[in-house]
Amino acid sequence: MSFPLKNRAGEPNPNWQQRMRTVSHHITWQLGRRWPRIFPLVFVLGYPKSGTTWTCQVVADYLRLPFPQHSLLPVGCPAVVHGHEPPDSRYPLVVYSVRDGRDALISMYFFLLRGVSGRGRVRLPSHLRAFFPAEIDRDDVAGNIAPFVERQMVKPADGCNWGQHVRAHFGSRREGHVMLRYEDLLADGPNSLAAAMSALSSEEPDTERAQMALQKYSFGRLADRKPGTEIRDSFLRKGTAGDWKTHFTREAAEIFDYHCGDMLIAAGYEPDRSWLEKVPPSRETTCGRS
Repeated sequence: MSFPLKNRAGEPNPNWQQRMRTVSHHITWQLGRRWPRIFPLVFVLGYPKSGTTWTCQVVADYLRLPFPQHSLLPVGCPAVVHGHEPPDSRYPLVVYSVRDGRDALISMYFFLLRGVSGRGRVRLPSHLRAFFPAEIDRDDVAGNIAPFVERQMVKPADGCNWGQHVRAHFGSRREGHVMLRYEDLLADGPNSLAAAMSALSSEEPDTERAQMALQKYSFGRLADRKPGTEIRDSFLRKGTAGDWKTHFTREAAEIFDYHCGDMLIAAGYEPDRSWLEKVPPSRETTCGRS
């Protein structure tokens, strides 16, 4: 396997670093799962756009471990590592970052379209066609959500949908596996983080240390604006919970419920399926850019 640093025209190859990071990621995973005593890693896992990067930051700060990102070399020291792989019992230490799947999908929708310019009907680059049709109306968020949700349920690009990902966590939990809810970190961060880290490390919870970690990596500090102030082209778009209520149509809700409704209830996000009745059948077309 070779990764040429330059293309045929003699220009720098933009793909080689990403390929090296992918290989490094897989090697790190094998090291941490097969030889946990030699490579003591804390795996932070979660469905995409479930707050996994934020969880990595606050967990690493609390545990006083490095959180190496975009490494071209495998991680061979005690560290917090990040991934979207479904958890299984082979992982020695896991922090599972879970977020309401409806919010995760809305966040993913806007994240994927960040680099697509233009208004109205646009043709999407090839790397987005696993998520969208070749052409979409960039301004019609309401019309795009249901087809987007259906694709993520039936043919998810990462191999499993939100419900399957969360089910994998519930099916593989053992000692050393803890769950952190994105919404709990927003609502009661110090107590939620300290309790999870106490369960992971068997040490007494330290809410003061948790508070310091959360302040250091707060949305307001990193994004330089208040949570809820939306910039759709930003990686840190909004920093709130419940945004799905603004964008889901009844069709999108029914698609999600059909595939993931049981896990939405099991994860504590809804007591039953009556939430479907509160979703409007349609919404006005909303602009896809702020």
